[in-house]
Amino acid sequence: MIATLLARLEAMESRIASLEKENAALREKLKLPPRTPGNSSTPPSQGHKASGEAAATAKSKPHAGAHRPLHPNPTRKRDVMAAHCRHCAADLSAVAQRALQSYDRIEIPEIKPEVTRVTLHGGICPCCGRRFKAAPPQGLEPGSPFGPNLRAFAIYLRAIHAVWFAAAARTSTSSGAPRASTEGS
Repeated sequence: MIATLLARLEAMESRIASLEKENAALREKLKLPPRTPGNSSTPPSQGHKASGEAAATAKSKPHAGAHRPLHPNPTRKRDVMAAHCRHCAADLSAVAQRALQSYDRIEIPEIKPEVTRVTLHGGICPCCGRRFKAAPPQGLEPGSPFGPNLRAFAIYLRAIHAVWFAAAARTSTSSGAPRASTEGS
């Protein structure tokens, strides 16, 4: 019987030692800051609000707001007067009206190609009897029909926007530009 009691005492002492270790670990864990959405994977909906937080108050305007300023030199201006009242359909053409709202409508102008036809004239020299032809103007030499701006635009579309030359050619013909050869694209 004494041997049994000693065995039980030994088991209890080992159990007490393990519980004391577990207790110490839990006490260390209590010293850690609480888990919040900011320092753990806890979802924001599970976060606790600070105690004593005041009830929601009416929102005051913190600043004047942000808007796009009007263009200093618009291409066109339109002053639009109301012709009829939206509510009762009364004629307003004789009523003095003041500006209530101004805004800019920004649009890119339609792209129309500038096509220059170069005709080089020539003939037979009356002095020597040999054929002659006018020299082409600088920048308009024969060769590719496309100018440097159109070539740069095609390269921009290909390099930056990954538009193949065949697609760029379809786009250019739909906008009235001359038909581009798409061989090798």
